[in-house]
Amino acid sequence: MRTIKRLELPAIPTGGGTISEVSVQKKDLDRCSIYLDGKFAFGLHMGVVLEAGLRKGSQLSEADCLDLAEKDLYHKALKRCMDYIAYRPRSLHEIRTRLSDLNASQEIAAQIEARLKELGYVNDDDFARRWVESRVRSKGYGPKRLQNELRKKGIAADLARKVVDDACPADMVEVQLSQQMNQALKRYRNERDEQKKRQKIVGFLNRRGFEIGGILNELDRRSGD
Repeated sequence: MRTIKRLELPAIPTGGGTISEVSVQKKDLDRCSIYLDGKFAFGLHMGVVLEAGLRKGSQLSEADCLDLAEKDLYHKALKRCMDYIAYRPRSLHEIRTRLSDLNASQEIAAQIEARLKELGYVNDDDFARRWVESRVRSKGYGPKRLQNELRKKGIAADLARKVVDDACPADMVEVQLSQQMNQALKRYRNERDEQKKRQKIVGFLNRRGFEIGGILNELDRRSGD
């Protein structure tokens, strides 16, 4: 598992100093480099710079520098969460876990959560629906597995059940089970012991989210054909 780099405050210049330069960073146009008395001091998000009115000649105490750096942590945390969401949609639980892993303060975590909700990037109803649709389309998983996956993502049980029920009507589940049965039969086609083969097929399909009763009915139907 990849180690998550935690948020950290930069080294604060002892005693502060006078801003000698404020320059936009080449690799990230949303961030500025702050120089005190001719030396690089730390980087800040453009929003922090503008809000504080920082410019050449501004005097910053050590406490001022620390306050600015702490405000900048919000923007760092927000960017990390936006990058996290860019990979795939996330549940609120996943965002909260990521903020905890980043070592974000409770205040910053609450601000990030509110901002992501405001932007429409965190919505458990939408996340659950999109997750189920994706997993049904790409994996063909059955209702039980889909509900378990949603629960592991922090989705409430009632919501998980409703979303899966809406996305997986009984007739569609029958089609899915039939398709997955084809895979299982192919997977275990070389098993000579019929009892072991049956057990393996049931276990395989059950892990993919189908009820044992439905699996056995489909097996019996095919045996009778």
